[in-house]
Amino acid sequence: MLSQKLLKFDSRPSKAETAKSVANAFEVPFLVSYAAFELLFENNPQPMWIYDHKNHRFLAVNNAAVRNYLYSRNEFLSMTTEQIHSPEDAARLYQLDAETSVESTSSSIWRHRRKDGTFFDAEVVTHGMMYKERQAHLMLALDVTARARVEEALHESENRYRDLFEHANDIVFTTDLSGNFTSFNKMGELVMGMTADEALTKNILDITAPEDVELARNMREQKLVDGGHTTYELEIVRKDGQRVILAIQSSLTYRDGKPTGVRGIARDITERKQFDDRVRQSQKMEALGRLAGGIAHDFNNLLGVIVGFSELMVNEIKPGSALHSFALETLKAGNQAASLTQQLLAFSRSQVLQPKILQLNASLANMEVLLSRLLPENIKLLCKPGEALGRIKADPSQLEQVLLNLAVNARDAMPNGGELTIETQSVVIDKLHAEGTQGQRISPGAYVQLSVTDTGTGIDERTQARLFEPFFTTKLIGKGTGLGLATVYGIVKQSGGYVTVQSRLGKGTTFNVYFPHAQEVETRTEADRRSTAVLTGAETILLVEDAESLRRFVRIILERNGYTVLEAKSSPDAARIAEMHRGEIDLLLTDIVMPQLDGCQLSDHLRFLRSEMKVLFMSGYAGPAVFRPATEPNRPEVPVLPKPFAAESLLRMVRHALDEPHADLHVAPIPESKVPPVVDKPLLVAAQTCGR
Repeated sequence: MLSQKLLKFDSRPSKAETAKSVANAFEVPFLVSYAAFELLFENNPQPMWIYDHKNHRFLAVNNAAVRNYLYSRNEFLSMTTEQIHSPEDAARLYQLDAETSVESTSSSIWRHRRKDGTFFDAEVVTHGMMYKERQAHLMLALDVTARARVEEALHESENRYRDLFEHANDIVFTTDLSGNFTSFNKMGELVMGMTADEALTKNILDITAPEDVELARNMREQKLVDGGHTTYELEIVRKDGQRVILAIQSSLTYRDGKPTGVRGIARDITERKQFDDRVRQSQKMEALGRLAGGIAHDFNNLLGVIVGFSELMVNEIKPGSALHSFALETLKAGNQAASLTQQLLAFSRSQVLQPKILQLNASLANMEVLLSRLLPENIKLLCKPGEALGRIKADPSQLEQVLLNLAVNARDAMPNGGELTIETQSVVIDKLHAEGTQGQRISPGAYVQLSVTDTGTGIDERTQARLFEPFFTTKLIGKGTGLGLATVYGIVKQSGGYVTVQSRLGKGTTFNVYFPHAQEVETRTEADRRSTAVLTGAETILLVEDAESLRRFVRIILERNGYTVLEAKSSPDAARIAEMHRGEIDLLLTDIVMPQLDGCQLSDHLRFLRSEMKVLFMSGYAGPAVFRPATEPNRPEVPVLPKPFAAESLLRMVRHALDEPHADLHVAPIPESKVPPVVDKPLLVAAQTCGR
């Protein structure tokens, strides 16, 4: 190593001294000849020059500098270094000179300018030295424009990746091969409720729901075995304990052909899965409802026969005899079966309702005494009626059934006692609300809300999802049918309302029932104000019922009470009788659900022939029926006799229908292709001319 790196050149330095100076400037640990220095300095492929420390004038330049900067050697020697720098670098240049002393070396990037005005990026190595007894600097310049562009592109790419990574709408993460997180973006922090630093201390199995841990392990092993891509759904647990369902796509990362980790994207699909579950539940409930309604319709016809003829036997057999007691038991069992059928129909929203304009507070007051008797002494009943409630339109008996079922459900949830609170209030929902059960969304509007709250054991989320299914119950065998809440659901839905449930384990349960405000004004007809003791009559009734046994029972009851009965087993049969009968037909008593023409359509066509004929429908299943009075608001609705029915109910409804003012039915016309072929020409004309 040279003992002296700084050489003082006189005005005519020797070749050896000059070579020594240059060699030391680049820390060459040996002496070179002046010829070698000229070879190094003049023919170096990179531009080199020496400039004065004070005035920045060029003192020497090599051939590469002349070639790359496009100035001649003489032009260079008349210039200062500022002339090859961009203007904004001038101040920085003097600062660098002040910091670069003799024997010191520095490196930096500059913006240089050629003679033709073009700029390029240059990495410049500067070494302090003495040249011709002046403090000077030896420079070596490398054109790094291409490298700078690559670095800038790389920097921009990294920024874009970082921006995408941090602001992606999905969770972006990486893990090592063991599943330990190595990166975690902002969406991951938001969804998981933890910071990225917290996430980097965890393994993916630490946040996986216990039931999905095996799945997570299998997916990791599958990637390692197949070396490919996996797509799966995983339920994870947030820091606050809430569960989130993620759709995950992940694949291995490699280095030198060997797997080093996993990168993945995960999307929060919790809401979508919940919505899909609600839709599937709604579809399942709808299918169950159609099945229950269809079964109940046929069963009601059979029950009508059982209850009807049992009642006839009770009336005919001498009281006190064994046969009389047998008939009573049969009648009792038939009525119990009818009650069960009504619950099925309520669930399927296919029961025949008798709606009226009601004040909910009045109905609650009427039920309060019954509810008090229903509850044990260790349960306190609190009724809190709201003020200025709107009217609702509902079947009074079915509304009582709703209250009764909810109260029983609350009672069973408080085996050790508690409080049952029933409240009413007016509410307005101003936008589509997603709190309804079974995938419902509560439509905007004004509602009367009935809330039934207990302080009982509460209901977990999985059970809440099945609460309104028929025959689903958490009670022991023999303690419940599983139809109570299904009945509530069906009654409320058929009344145009909604049901919601809010519950937490150990925190009690609240059922909220929403009934829409009724626009109609409460009216009472003369028949409502009159208590009719006479159930007999002498009118002629056209009876249409496709169930033979039930038809025979109805005919017997009517004929025993003075009526003339024209019996028809089908709609075409009824049409023939109506046209052939020469006398008056005062009442059409018809089932609604029948093959070919249903009861509503049949009544429309027959009244084209007999305009003064009254109508009374029979039905145990209101699902497919479409019947209503004409658009005049004061017209009475068409009465419906729910199946199964007792003889007295039949006679009262017949008398009521005959005594009621005439009501115009409004039913859709039937296409010619659907009119039974047995219907004669005049009835076909009626079908074509009658409409809404």
